[in-house]
Amino acid sequence: MKLNLQNAVIILIAGMLLVLAGVVLKTEMPPFSNPVVLSGLAVEFIGTIWLVLSLNQRRKKEEK
Repeated sequence: MKLNLQNAVIILIAGMLLVLAGVVLKTEMPPFSNPVVLSGLAVEFIGTIWLVLSLNQRRKKEEK
């Protein structure tokens, strides 16, 4: 996967969907909701790092 803005946004959206699925599961199956929410937050964290790195890479390319 390339380090670009589009991929970072896709990862962030996937993390949001995981968190949303965990919230929905919390009402139906409480034992399964916590790992889903935590994995969604982990994906959000990775997506945020990816976003910052891609914006930094874009800024460095524009300076040249």
